[in-house]
Amino acid sequence: ESSGISEPLPVAETFTFKDKLTGTSLGDVAGLHNLVTVVDAASIFEQLSTLDALADRGWQASEGDRRTVPQLLCDQLEFADVLVVNKADLVSEAQLGTVEALVKRINPNAEVLRTAHSIVEPALLLGKARFKMQRAEEHPDWLKEARENEHTPETQEYG
Repeated sequence: ESSGISEPLPVAETFTFKDKLTGTSLGDVAGLHNLVTVVDAASIFEQLSTLDALADRGWQASEGDRRTVPQLLCDQLEFADVLVVNKADLVSEAQLGTVEALVKRINPNAEVLRTAHSIVEPALLLGKARFKMQRAEEHPDWLKEARENEHTPETQEYG
């Protein structure tokens, strides 16, 4: 989980880019084992139903970025390998079941973990390589931003 507004797909793509000087990629020196998205069980439905644009919150990727908060959240959910449903202690069991059903509908291949206070047993994440580059490369948006030269690193996008 790289940041609250990061998208897993461009993070994964970063592992394939070769340095022009050395010919080395991040994937040559580091492994990508899991793409994790943390879901706020207490506010996910409120966030998905907002009409706010990313620009309304200062989250836009560029001046012309017209995406909404729900679009960003869906991007984060659909490509993750692990969905950590956090704040499980703040919602009822019925609400939690609804949140889990939603995230599984958006991303049926992801493993869903319940947490409170973002506490996850390390063994549930470490030592399990869920990310598969071949599956990622089959995604219709794989390298789309790189091909179109549109991606701006999150550090520049959001400060």
